[in-house]
Amino acid sequence: MPEIPATETLEARVQSANQLLAMPRVLSEVTALLDDEDATSARIATSLGRDPGLVALVLRIANSPAYAQARTVDSVERAITLLGRETLRRLVVTGAITRATSRIPDQERLPLEVFWRHSAYCAVIARQLADRVLPRQAGSVFLAGLLHDLGKLLLFTQSPEAAHRAFLSSLDVGDALTPQAAEREQLGFDHAELGGALAGHWGLPEILVACVAGHHNPSAAPDEYRMAVMLVHLANTGAHLAEIDSRDWDDAPPVDPAAWEALGLAPEALLEAIEQAQHEVVDVEALCAPDEHPGRSGRH
Repeated sequence: MPEIPATETLEARVQSANQLLAMPRVLSEVTALLDDEDATSARIATSLGRDPGLVALVLRIANSPAYAQARTVDSVERAITLLGRETLRRLVVTGAITRATSRIPDQERLPLEVFWRHSAYCAVIARQLADRVLPRQAGSVFLAGLLHDLGKLLLFTQSPEAAHRAFLSSLDVGDALTPQAAEREQLGFDHAELGGALAGHWGLPEILVACVAGHHNPSAAPDEYRMAVMLVHLANTGAHLAEIDSRDWDDAPPVDPAAWEALGLAPEALLEAIEQAQHEVVDVEALCAPDEHPGRSGRH
């Protein structure tokens, strides 16, 4: 794909993303039904059944060793009952997006395995922190952690040269720019804004849109989603440390001091979550591996 000019607007980039990251049409409908307490398993199964790829993913997971029962799970309705709506939501969204991204030619500057490893760490850490302070939204926070850098994936795919210039600029001590500020200087917006716009374009739940868009600036997030955004913000920092097995705060993006107070968490809580995530991340990475690449791992 030819490089999109750096001057292209955010809105135009989101529209052109359909050529690369086409989402299944059933995605927004299924996620809406999963949020509707009155929606029956049969209705959810009927909607999901319009995408054979997602059906195959759900049945594969339902029949995996983690969920294996005495007999084979051979219907979507039974899989929904077995997995539960929260797990199903994770599978549907993750499966849809990883299938879409698997069609993107690997980019030298942002390999997909690098991207998904970081995303998996962020998701696991975000869920662990949410279990402490926002348990009812832990599933949504997990998904938000998994998807938080979608804008970076799209940016490095559409405009790798401009994205790389922004990255190099952020390393220049003389400029003293954050990576996000460098992106805004080069493009007029940063990867978080682009990712949030893309999530909104796909019709994903508002809490996911807010977390993706605000994970570098959580204090500016909408009031109703601010705690969730702050959890993903902390988890992003934790993911950077987990990837390189560091506990030095200087090795990761800085944390907004307001997040600790708003969430009632101490830095030690994040360090504990990092420790635990390093034992769990392999299982989450498996969700990010498309069927045609079962051995693929993820790293950002």
